[in-house]
Amino acid sequence: MDSTVPPEVLREAIAEAVAEFAQTDRQLVSLRERLGLESADGAYPEEGWRDYMRCCLDTVESDQDLINVAQRVVQQIGSERVEEMLRTFGLRTRFGEFQNLIFAGNGAKHGRDSRDCKPEIVLVDATSNRIKITKNAEFWLVYDRPLLSWGLSLHNLLDWWRGEEPGKTAGADNHAVAHMLVERMAESLPVSPPQKLFFRAYYARVLRQHPEVGFDQPALLPEVHLHYDPYTARQQGGRGPLARQRMDFLLLLEDGRRVVIEVDGAQHYSDKVKLKGPEGEVMERSIASPTKYGEMMAADRDLKLDGYELFRVGGKELQSAPQAQALVDDFFDRLLATPS
Repeated sequence: MDSTVPPEVLREAIAEAVAEFAQTDRQLVSLRERLGLESADGAYPEEGWRDYMRCCLDTVESDQDLINVAQRVVQQIGSERVEEMLRTFGLRTRFGEFQNLIFAGNGAKHGRDSRDCKPEIVLVDATSNRIKITKNAEFWLVYDRPLLSWGLSLHNLLDWWRGEEPGKTAGADNHAVAHMLVERMAESLPVSPPQKLFFRAYYARVLRQHPEVGFDQPALLPEVHLHYDPYTARQQGGRGPLARQRMDFLLLLEDGRRVVIEVDGAQHYSDKVKLKGPEGEVMERSIASPTKYGEMMAADRDLKLDGYELFRVGGKELQSAPQAQALVDDFFDRLLATPS
């Protein structure tokens, strides 16, 4: 267990949280079943709820299974103590532990050229992969809390946002804070109307649901840094070694699933060229570019091999708010459906 919290301490915290929440022996047993715990031989609720739960927790053999039980406690009955302990457990993939999400840069809203408000990053501690933004940090949102196996929900993001903006969020309920955060993230979206329609449709879908359902939906993060090259393409005299440095949208789902969504306009697969019309007038047209298409496909393969799920949405599919809402509702209903 890669944490400063020993397994025995986490077991005691779980047992205490469940025992405090239960109202009857029957409810205690029901909670045990909901948490996925087996009944311990020779242990009975009437002999003491906390001791009963402690015996049941002793049947959990692996550290990961214990963490999964703790996460269910936080999700189903709530426990600040258990949740605080869980924050010391960072989700690990085959490439190492989750570290940072840098997203939603809004330099353009403040009159800055997007190329000039790129975050400048230094490596503070190479052994632990700790970074620091030394320039343009004011334009970016940085989520640096541990990512647990249930992914990053809107509720998690709102909790983080309250900590980042205590003055703005004090006394506001979750719906009000959600609207604040959605508007802040929307400031990062490019001029592209289809991308804006997709983003707005997603949060309209989430916020119209019952709070207990909507706030548990995954957070849709716009303009997320995937790779990082300290130099801009302009500084390098053209395209740098990392062709796709930002993703249009990212969702972090249960069990380490990472979903990337790209909204494609004609610029993704064509070049604008000037042609002469039949009467000598100059016209601008988009001409298919095999080079651009090939580069996009190569970047897609790399992304998938790195463990991301990738979905592309054509700009032509998002020409109006009703069309975007219908597409988004159907897509996410299917993407987030619980397997039967």
